[in-house]
Amino acid sequence: MVGHAIGQLHGCMVKEMEEMLLFIQLFKGQIMYAGSELPEILADSAKRLKGNVGKWVNGLAEMSEKNRDRPFAELWTDSLAMLRRDSALSLEVLADVDRLGKIMGDMDVEAQLSRINLVEDIITDRYQRERARSSGIKRLANSLGLLGGVFIVILLM
Repeated sequence: MVGHAIGQLHGCMVKEMEEMLLFIQLFKGQIMYAGSELPEILADSAKRLKGNVGKWVNGLAEMSEKNRDRPFAELWTDSLAMLRRDSALSLEVLADVDRLGKIMGDMDVEAQLSRINLVEDIITDRYQRERARSSGIKRLANSLGLLGGVFIVILLM
């Protein structure tokens, strides 16, 4: 069961990375074409996302709506605690997401988009690597779990 759980955890991580990339694309689209404020963009994006990333974006949207006087980067940093707690994202991806929050709302639209594109490319690269490794990790984790179970049965005999 442990091997199966590890394989599932890696699968969840890949799925959440995919959701995070979708969020970034939605965010960029809203900045380029709608020109909405950050709380509106987050609320719009939260409606389209599911899973832990969707819950996090929804929580961030509520925080930014209630605390309009606080800088957005602070709200983003505070909300990352929830994402760290609830998601299966790796520490590297969480660091990239943290970097993304410091970019948003900090400069003009063109500069934001170019820096968001850079972070999106980094996360996309990580996603593609993890997705390629996903089937191998699941097979390895299941095999190790099965071998561990067989070993315990042999010891108990």
